[in-house]
Amino acid sequence: MFALPVSAHSFTGMIGFYDGLSHPVLGLDHFLAMVCVGVVSSQIGGRAIWTVPSLFVLFMIVGGAAGLFIEILAITLSDLIEWGIILSVIFLGLSVAIEKKLPTNIIMISVAFFGSFHGLAHGIEMPWAANPILFALGFSLGTATLHLFGVGVGMFFTKSKFTNIILKLSGTLCAIYGTSLLF
Repeated sequence: MFALPVSAHSFTGMIGFYDGLSHPVLGLDHFLAMVCVGVVSSQIGGRAIWTVPSLFVLFMIVGGAAGLFIEILAITLSDLIEWGIILSVIFLGLSVAIEKKLPTNIIMISVAFFGSFHGLAHGIEMPWAANPILFALGFSLGTATLHLFGVGVGMFFTKSKFTNIILKLSGTLCAIYGTSLLF
């Protein structure tokens, strides 16, 4: 009976690359989740700096293809997809806030799981696009760019105790924002 207040997933007359690129950037829920993936990967460090964001993008592309090819099922599950996106904002924000307290394997499994939800949301929109391949390339590149931005933010803010506190507070605020989307 009640629509979820997530506004990033409505048909906007997409026509190609630019529209796919703008989706993860202009949808606040996507933006926060993407940046948090990059921050979490930089907090873990080492190979996780590239494997965690790459895993998200890979599963997002798989989810996008699934959303494109099984549109009827994806639209039927659209509320579940929205819940998955909301939970990703909460989980990833909390992951930033608690820093390296979760095992890397849990982070990677969660990132893959949530990446597929973000991809399904994009995939549902792709059939409306005039060029779904360019749209998919756009949302993949936009997501990867936000991940890189998050890695940079994470690397900068983990350098001192004061900036690390700011980073943890930002993660908490992301989780609070995600929680507000539940209502």
